Amino acid sequence: DLITSGAGVTTIAKATGGVTRTVKTITGDTTLLSGESGALVRLNATTGVITLPTAAAGLTFDVTFMQDPEAGCTILANTGDCFYGNIKVISATADNTLAQTVDYDTAVGTVTSYDNLDFVHDTNSLGGVEGDVIRLYAVDATAWLVDATVLSDHANPASIAILNAG
Repeated sequence: DLITSGAGVTTIAKATGGVTRTVKTITGDTTLLSGESGALVRLNATTGVITLPTAAAGLTFDVTFMQDPEAGCTILANTGDCFYGNIKVISATADNTLAQTVDYDTAVGTVTSYDNLDFVHDTNSLGGVEGDVIRLYAVDATAWLVDATVLSDHANPASIAILNAG
């Protein structure tokens, strides 16, 4: 970026060749396309189902909630694909944190047991509030790595089950 100043005015100009990122706002059920890889997906609804494209190494998506997922939001892996990784749930009302971890070998061993991510802000086994970000990275033709830290309005997160069978 180029910054110039003079007579109390500062101008910031974007350098040519700068990198931009696609931002996709959705308001309900949506199927993402592989060509949208790299997008920040903004779910502007209290409920919705986001279906990912077939996993292919290098595909990435960040999903953020623009409203608390009150009625439930779901991210689905495509048929034959799965999720693995670490999801941390932090209470927004107390000093409590719990994590769910699923390793790669377990997930790809039974993909139908790990093909679904569910979010509801006010439960002790799920989580997700406005502003949380779920990072998804396809590591091969079967598995999506999940990296997420989400909040829950429930004081005591317990038995986290965000990553589950759809």
